[in-house]
Amino acid sequence: MATYSIAIVGAGPAGYFAAQALQSSQTDDLRFAIDMIEKLPTPWGLVRSGVAPDHPKIKTVSKVFEKIATTEGFNLFCNVELGKDVSVAELREMYDAVVIATGSSEGKKLEIPGEDLPNSLSAADFVPWYNAHCQVPLELEDGFADLFTARICGAGEAAVDIN
Repeated sequence: MATYSIAIVGAGPAGYFAAQALQSSQTDDLRFAIDMIEKLPTPWGLVRSGVAPDHPKIKTVSKVFEKIATTEGFNLFCNVELGKDVSVAELREMYDAVVIATGSSEGKKLEIPGEDLPNSLSAADFVPWYNAHCQVPLELEDGFADLFTARICGAGEAAVDIN
């Protein structure tokens, strides 16, 4: 039986679903030993820190992640940052394959008028802040709490959650 060692960098939905795909493709002749590496102290990425508090049902996908994590041959290593604690080159030496399953930590500029005004925020900044993400000290201009009008650009999950 062949067993391949796989490193998955990122313990968010993309990382867990990559692990699930590998686990589902195992046979009697093909096995995978999966080490998942996460820079945060906790797994699940946006499921934990990016889903709006008023959408608890969406967070039930964590039950799927728990099943993946308790499958034989799966290990999770948190507080390990790619490029700081370990390099891609080092991972490539240690594993048969490396899957990079990280999201963007920064919002993308839309190059539209007003996006550089005070309190004009990307969803990448705002959503983790209102979910009390452990690494997001968001600074807002004075008077932000007095605002009662928001303009939202986009129709993705974050835009819908903010709305």
